[in-house]
Amino acid sequence: MTCAFHPERETLLGCSRCERSACPDCLRDAPVGHHCLACVEGLPTDQQLGPSDVRRLVARQRGQQRARTGSRRPGWVFYGVVATFVALCVATGPLMMQVVTAEPLGRAVAVGVVLVGVVLSVTLHEYGHAVTAYWGGDRSVVAKGYLALDFRKYAHPLLSVGMPVLFLAMGALPLPGGAVLIEDHRLRSRAWSSLVSLSGTLMNAAFALVLAAVLASHALLSRNLLLHSLLAYLLVIQVALIVLNLLPLPGLDGYGVIEPFLPRAVAEPLNAVRPWGLVILLALVLSGGLDFVWDVGFAVGERLGADPFLVELGAGMASLR
Repeated sequence: MTCAFHPERETLLGCSRCERSACPDCLRDAPVGHHCLACVEGLPTDQQLGPSDVRRLVARQRGQQRARTGSRRPGWVFYGVVATFVALCVATGPLMMQVVTAEPLGRAVAVGVVLVGVVLSVTLHEYGHAVTAYWGGDRSVVAKGYLALDFRKYAHPLLSVGMPVLFLAMGALPLPGGAVLIEDHRLRSRAWSSLVSLSGTLMNAAFALVLAAVLASHALLSRNLLLHSLLAYLLVIQVALIVLNLLPLPGLDGYGVIEPFLPRAVAEPLNAVRPWGLVILLALVLSGGLDFVWDVGFAVGERLGADPFLVELGAGMASLR
């Protein structure tokens, strides 16, 4: 016999309710015996299944399987973010600087390039943590959906959306935030734990190098000065975020890199400060204590090809002030 839902599969099993033949993947435990996908759906036992019914039931089965076990491949959300970023970049083509300054739609496109670019970088940053944890032994990241590059799995309403918009409105560095829950006890060693913390910053560095390569090609400089300026600003943001994340402040990746190797007598008092890390970070931002992060971003960004004048221009175009 062949499976009623997968005709290419041979099977000796069947549904205890409707007696349809079914492979193990298409049977579910029931109070008595096993039920096939159609019976689980509540379809009549004598209903003839057409090709469209089979496709629908199998598609639902696959969706439920992905929900239970997660995916190791990028999902539609990630491709949607990339497509949105590319579309916004293309939309800057017909815009002039004066249009961006004067027209709300033009300003929205410029802000969108930076904000969606930041969302993309946060996604890559958190994916770096997750995939390194997977390599290091924490398989739980698959079921949590972290390997699908779905920013919704990493996002926090305040840290990932509220803070960047707030800081952009202030004309400051749009600090994003996200999180993946790593089960450290599953990692093979302290070195893997340290590498997991470092890997997010390495993804930011890779993104920054891609932006630097685009700027170095000068393909946009004469054709789309607006986009060139926005990408230069985005490059500086990436460098600044690398510096920020490497600060040894509890709650940031820099502390996570060194934490596994700290003596317990040192680590325990510092870990007690972790819940206040966000408050401390905001206080440093608002007091100007992190201005050096921006300075380093400008200096390194210039070395990577981001002209300071164009960075300032891009920052002005993407500001909500």
